[in-house]
Amino acid sequence: MRLYLLGLGPGDPELLTLKTLRLIRELPVLFYPKEEGKESLALTIARPFLPEGKPLVALPLFTGGDPGQTEAARKEAARRIRGALARYGEGGYLVLGDSLLYASPLNLLPYLEGVEVEAIPGISAHQLAAARLLKPIALGEEGFAAVTGLGPVDPEGLEHFQSVFVYKAKDLEGLARAFPGRKGWAFLRLGMEGERVLPLEAASRVRRDYWTLVGLWREGKEG
Repeated sequence: MRLYLLGLGPGDPELLTLKTLRLIRELPVLFYPKEEGKESLALTIARPFLPEGKPLVALPLFTGGDPGQTEAARKEAARRIRGALARYGEGGYLVLGDSLLYASPLNLLPYLEGVEVEAIPGISAHQLAAARLLKPIALGEEGFAAVTGLGPVDPEGLEHFQSVFVYKAKDLEGLARAFPGRKGWAFLRLGMEGERVLPLEAASRVRRDYWTLVGLWREGKEG
């Protein structure tokens, strides 16, 4: 049994790689994450390319703070994957962004022992963010960092990077205070319907959701 983790890119269907597109069309079954009461963005991206009648299996996704519910959802998702792979032999898990960067299916791997897993890369949100502003991610001997913003971001150790990207950013005001020497931009629903790109100080005053990425560039190091 083989499971492919298919990176779909940040939201724009035209940013799918040729390999991911081929596998979407050829694999006998596809899995997608489905959180109760929310749309599946991964399925929305892939839908224009799905052959008619393609078997689709929804996998429960729980992002709340209850460890018991989280584990139960992961076990049920793994059970559904195993059941479908036993029937079809192979399948693909639709992953928003890159298949190995803050990707929810990675949490299922401990429950999928014996299943061969192959990751197919996708374009990451920070790549599209830099492209929107025509700002370099890194140049020469410079580097860059990607961190999560679900909790406070400690700037210590990040000052040497040309750019810092904060995924799932919550506290935009806190980021502005933590990185006073950087120019910040917020990317709201990047690559998706309703996309907005705003200076960090302006974004703190608008309604945001889980899909908020912040890019912080060091002043004078924008290329």
